[in-house]
Amino acid sequence: MENKRFITKLMMGVRIYFVVIAMFIIVTIMAGQYYVAAGEIIVAGLLSVYYITNKKTKQQQIASYIENLTFHLDNATKDSMINFPLPMTVLSLSGTVLWCNRRFSDIAGANVIEQAIQSVVPDVQILKILENKNDISIFVEHNNKYYQVVGNVVEFMEKQAKNYSIVLYWIDRTLERENLEKFEKVQAISCVLMVDNFEDLLKNTPDAEHAHLSATIEQMINGWVSEICGVARKYEKDKYYIVFQNQNLDKAIEKKFDILDKAHEIIVGNKIPVTLSIGIGKGDSICKSDAFARASIDMALGRGGDQVVIKDTEHFRFFGGHSESFEKNTKVKPRVVAFALRELIDQASEVFVMGHRHADADSIGASIGICRMAINRGVMPHIVSGPIFGVAKGLLNSVEADEGYKDLVITEAQALQMYSPNSLLIVVDTHNPSYTESPKLLHLVEDIVLIDHHRRGTEFIEDAVLTYHEPYASSASEMVTEIIQYMEETPKISPNEAQALYSGITLDTKNFSLKTGVRTFEAASFLRRMGVDTTAVRRIFQNDIETYVKKARIVSNAEIYREIIAISVWNEEEQQANLITSQAADELLNISGISASFVLCKHDDKIIISGRSLGNFNVQIVLEVLGGGGHMTVAGAQIQDITMNRAVEMLKEAIDKVEE
Repeated sequence: MENKRFITKLMMGVRIYFVVIAMFIIVTIMAGQYYVAAGEIIVAGLLSVYYITNKKTKQQQIASYIENLTFHLDNATKDSMINFPLPMTVLSLSGTVLWCNRRFSDIAGANVIEQAIQSVVPDVQILKILENKNDISIFVEHNNKYYQVVGNVVEFMEKQAKNYSIVLYWIDRTLERENLEKFEKVQAISCVLMVDNFEDLLKNTPDAEHAHLSATIEQMINGWVSEICGVARKYEKDKYYIVFQNQNLDKAIEKKFDILDKAHEIIVGNKIPVTLSIGIGKGDSICKSDAFARASIDMALGRGGDQVVIKDTEHFRFFGGHSESFEKNTKVKPRVVAFALRELIDQASEVFVMGHRHADADSIGASIGICRMAINRGVMPHIVSGPIFGVAKGLLNSVEADEGYKDLVITEAQALQMYSPNSLLIVVDTHNPSYTESPKLLHLVEDIVLIDHHRRGTEFIEDAVLTYHEPYASSASEMVTEIIQYMEETPKISPNEAQALYSGITLDTKNFSLKTGVRTFEAASFLRRMGVDTTAVRRIFQNDIETYVKKARIVSNAEIYREIIAISVWNEEEQQANLITSQAADELLNISGISASFVLCKHDDKIIISGRSLGNFNVQIVLEVLGGGGHMTVAGAQIQDITMNRAVEMLKEAIDKVEE
């Protein structure tokens, strides 16, 4: 080892001599001393010969040193190390190759001693190796080969001091990888395809064209199945089960599942467009692929249909979803939900109602409607909520004087003390567990009811005993209003409660201008008969002068992005961030030429983002990239621990990604 260090220092000294002599030669030539310069050149030549000779000697000494290691090993062990059947290297902690056997030389070349391992095999990362020093296992590619590199860090004594080396063994996994790639290409992918609202589609098509429409849809589906080299079986009049190979999935993704656009182009007397929902499952077995496909189709339908959802072992991927879902005319489902909910309330010892954090008029309106149902059944309800502001606070104040509303709103801590095995928790206006007012209570209560209208996201309350999730509905207040009408033969609801529900519908429909269907007006008509004062509702939504000025400043600071999108920022800390951002985003849509708007606002350590659109731009897909969700026309997101400038950059990146 001492010789090795000496040789290394000597070689470095020789390099320095070369530089000094070269400088002297140049100076001598410039001074005209050509004979002296010739002598210097001869000296430099001799040193060059000396350097090359000693370099070879050094390499031989290192090889000899390793082959005669004094690691207190016997000759048999040393022989096993030198003739080890796998490629083997010994590195310093800095990554310098100290020694390698002949098999590694066959891989990397003969002259690798004293070179950095990264210069020999660039994929090897010393820091990653040292992180797992006792169980090294990494995969690298080199010269079209794929290796698993295993080993550990060895400790040994040198002159009564501890020293360390890295011992690596190179296992050729090229054949295994090639076989795995072949398997992945031919892996079976499960797919469930469904024609959205097939019954409503036929009802809106002349009877004489029913057969033609069905045949056209089936022909289009079979054509797409042929493109992906799959096999399809029609197991219901509007449902198909398809199996194809994984290698054809990328082809369909490259075409962005153009079958969705082809379905829109079918016009055979139908008054509403043909839309498809496709769920694709990619698991490591046939059973998992099938389960993933069924979970994907549920996700696609929960998000409003007209889209493709792919689920693998890691996450969901979404394609399409650019059209709004169509309202269903039948009211069978709210009738069934009302009956089931009545049974659950009757069996409960107490009812907790919970919406999303930073409650708005729709969340509070729906919660108040649920409370009225519980009171009518003789069960005391409680709304679990944090601080409430603005319109939502006004709605609560208006109903607290009504009969049965004593101690209506409670905190999360109070709810956690009050709950029992017979408690019932009803979640409204959100399906994301992390967005609820109390995720802890959600995990503790066994009987959970979910009522929501937002298009489904990747997080969902899966263990609910009753789920009423309708993305076509305008608001949670509309859904609760329909349930109230079927809960009792003669629905009992006070004018203040009706006004709260009406306010929720008004908020989410933007005064009945967006996402408003026949059933929305029917629900509003019922509430109007229950005593709603529309003038009073308008007064509820009036803003104070301070809020109005804030909105005006946000609108004036807007930046136009991609010609049709308005983005504005409110940098001041805002207690009512959701209210300010949502109202300002609505105002931005009044600007000529603007199809969508996004407003960002600071609140505690979060950035609140509200997105709004007129329907021809899907703000939900954009904000889903940032972890949010909502509807095509109304969506929101919250980003934790980030600067405002970075949040704006991420928003623009998400818009660009969606618009690609």
